[in-house]
Amino acid sequence: ISGYTLTVQASDNGSPPKLNTTTVNIDVSDVNDNPPVFSKGNYSVIIQENKPVGFSVLQLVVTDKDSSHNGPPFLFTILTGNEERTFQITQQGVLTTSAALNRKVRDHYLLHVKVADNGKPPLSSLTYIDIRVIEESIYSPAILPLEIFITAFGEEYSGGVIGKIHATDQDVYDTLTYSLDPKMESLFSVSSTGGKLIAHKRLDVGQYLLNVTVTDGKFTTAADITVHIRQITQDILNHSIAIRFANLSPEEFIGDYWRNFQRALRNILGVRRNDIQIVSLQPSDPPSNLDVLLNIEKSSSSHHPMRILLHKINSSVPDLEEILGVRIIDVFHKLCAGLDCPLKFCEEKVTVDENIMSTHSTARLSFVTPRHHRTAVCLC
Repeated sequence: ISGYTLTVQASDNGSPPKLNTTTVNIDVSDVNDNPPVFSKGNYSVIIQENKPVGFSVLQLVVTDKDSSHNGPPFLFTILTGNEERTFQITQQGVLTTSAALNRKVRDHYLLHVKVADNGKPPLSSLTYIDIRVIEESIYSPAILPLEIFITAFGEEYSGGVIGKIHATDQDVYDTLTYSLDPKMESLFSVSSTGGKLIAHKRLDVGQYLLNVTVTDGKFTTAADITVHIRQITQDILNHSIAIRFANLSPEEFIGDYWRNFQRALRNILGVRRNDIQIVSLQPSDPPSNLDVLLNIEKSSSSHHPMRILLHKINSSVPDLEEILGVRIIDVFHKLCAGLDCPLKFCEEKVTVDENIMSTHSTARLSFVTPRHHRTAVCLC
């Protein structure tokens, strides 16, 4: 407790007694009785050789339970292990290189480090920093091109996370950093460490080409990211086809089945592959199943009524299952189960909720789609 406030009352022995009160404030001064403490008892660091002088190796975090005048600023000292003055510690606790590292000359350092607080007399703590020097990067990072498809109900997309860029490096200890062409930074951004791609503000329907680079500090690799923002209308929803798959997640469908499924439908329906588009992806009931809402472009299928397309798909379900190796539970254009009326008197309403957008991303493909709802009524 750093302070007390006491209210003191004095009263006399008269009749009636007279009294008065006063306030006494007591401040408890801090004694420097807590040493500064490192966040870890010991540190282990791996660093590549030939890093530039002044390279930040480690940030030391220190806390002190005493009040501020008995705590920081802290004084860091390397006691042993730095006889060649290869390292130094700033008074902010950052361990940096002060000479070039060559693992053939020396590949291991063990620094004994002391930190002292600002109290009188000062208190201190000790830690060890184990540093291993490895060879510098010899491999360039590999980055996969990514194609992103966004479904927008309207003329623009409101923005959000649209995918994740995947990069790898055969140098085990390399740290990869992502960046985006500055010309596109007003529309998109990428997280420097994780590769998460974000669309800013409202984007018009159309196609965007992004150039993304990844670096390990020595080598830099670039890849193209293509973003397609497609507009859907109520008419497209009214003529959509839903296919329900068994025991399949959206990511599994995109990564393992979508391209083959698209090619198979192209051959079955006699349309172009790109005319088959995903409108929405979402888990069905039970959640282990997957509902895929498709649009078959009218430019190719205008001479094929929807009932014919639907009949062709339903007739080819066994073939599709054999090609894909996954079970198809149902294919429907109108969901009229449980309604006691002929199919021609059944009317279905398909809607989407743009407030619930889901991003399903794999290494090469990403789909951003709204949640869809299907309801049916009997008109007769």
